[in-house]
Amino acid sequence: MHEPPNNINLTYDSYLPTSIISCVAGFAGIFLANLAGIRSILLFYSFTSILYLSSIIVVYQYDHYTFHTACNIINSAAYDLSRVATLVVVLAYPNERWKARALATFLILEYFAMTMGNIIAISDHSSENSRLHSTIAALCLACLSPFVAVAIAPTHDVVRNNGVYLIARKTTLRDEIKETIRLFKNKYMLLLLPYMFCYPFLFGVAYIPFPNIEAIVLYDVGRLIVVFTSQMLDVQWASRRTRGLMALLITSIFCTASSILTIVMRRAHMDLSGIKPSWGETEILAYVMDIALSEYAALMYATYFFAGVASSSVEFYGFWVMGTLTNDLKASARFVGTFHSVMSIGGLIGIELVTEIPHHYTTSNSLTYIAFGMSLISFMVLFVVVQSITESNDWTLGRMRNSSAPDTLSSPDGSSETVAVIAEVKYQHHNNV
Repeated sequence: MHEPPNNINLTYDSYLPTSIISCVAGFAGIFLANLAGIRSILLFYSFTSILYLSSIIVVYQYDHYTFHTACNIINSAAYDLSRVATLVVVLAYPNERWKARALATFLILEYFAMTMGNIIAISDHSSENSRLHSTIAALCLACLSPFVAVAIAPTHDVVRNNGVYLIARKTTLRDEIKETIRLFKNKYMLLLLPYMFCYPFLFGVAYIPFPNIEAIVLYDVGRLIVVFTSQMLDVQWASRRTRGLMALLITSIFCTASSILTIVMRRAHMDLSGIKPSWGETEILAYVMDIALSEYAALMYATYFFAGVASSSVEFYGFWVMGTLTNDLKASARFVGTFHSVMSIGGLIGIELVTEIPHHYTTSNSLTYIAFGMSLISFMVLFVVVQSITESNDWTLGRMRNSSAPDTLSSPDGSSETVAVIAEVKYQHHNNV
């Protein structure tokens, strides 16, 4: 893992080890969520967080890094696993009319916490003593997290406000492997895969590191604005399909604007005569970022802001679409885990490709153009999935099993849940009480 230059912050850089961990954890989260359970994963992450924060205190007190490095790796994997588990809860537990709001609430909390953590971590005004105190405070909060994990209702006890139990089935490792493989044969998953891959790939190919704390804050503000406004996916327009199509249009516009700004930024004229032949990528990057900050500061900050808007839009909208596909907890885990992993693969491949081009910050933009075109095509492909969205999630369960539409039980609030496709599902209905 290379060291960044002193005046460049690579907080959001996608290094090879972390990307591989994220990819593996996404797929592993499918099996762990469906076999070990959601609460087990969250309890594991609570434990690794406590260990990780404790290891930071050990570093401050004893300057010993071995324990910290091991805890960092384990906690990174546990974080990705817990993110899959939490998103499964967010998408599977609420009924159709509350999925966007539940998802937005989770992402607002996550993005806000990450923003505050990044500001504290890279602030030049933070002394070592103040960072130690911040770590101790975080450790105290982490010690409360196991109680939160235990407080989450078991899947078999979750009853939505329409009186219908959450769909949850018993499964085995063999069944999970078969169902996960079968998922990649489903045409809706195949249509979703390009969307999952292409924008992170574009983000990696067009890679512009964050030069200072202002750029990071603008990026995070863009992400927060999107998730705050994305709750309209539950309340605007009567038809869920109409809401999905409008959100797809808006997401496409945001991604196009972000891509154009990135391309303009990379094509901006810079005096590169000061680059020495002996410099490596790190020195060239620092030189280019310094010029950009002095000559194109407004353009650069706009690029970071819209990059945050676009990346948050892609992630939020992708998860929301998956929430329209099924209310089945097991199927939700497969969709979420796959989305998480494929996004990591896209970003990883994008960055690895451009780093193979000598002095790629000052030469070729061809990969950026190709990735931009791929992203536009992925939105067109996703349109087919969004066109199929209905007011309830029953249609996908039938089509995912390549069978006729299952019988459903309607509820007074207009939503419905599948009760016939899974023998083990229990249900209640107000009209039958």
